[in-house]
Amino acid sequence: MEQAKIESRVKELDANLELTSGEIFDTVCGEFGLDITSLESELGCKCPLGASQFLFFQKK
Repeated sequence: MEQAKIESRVKELDANLELTSGEIFDTVCGEFGLDITSLESELGCKCPLGASQFLFFQKK
């Protein structure tokens, strides 16, 4: 499931304490081909785990 892959990648990047949440969000969105602008607009922020949850609920 892609959501699990996204969450795993977010956790992996989060282990690098030099990255901000915004940088993780941008990286994960870029790696998975997600529309950064649309997701940020829908979420109201650059929340990496929020993006994976948002995508999960969109599929239901």
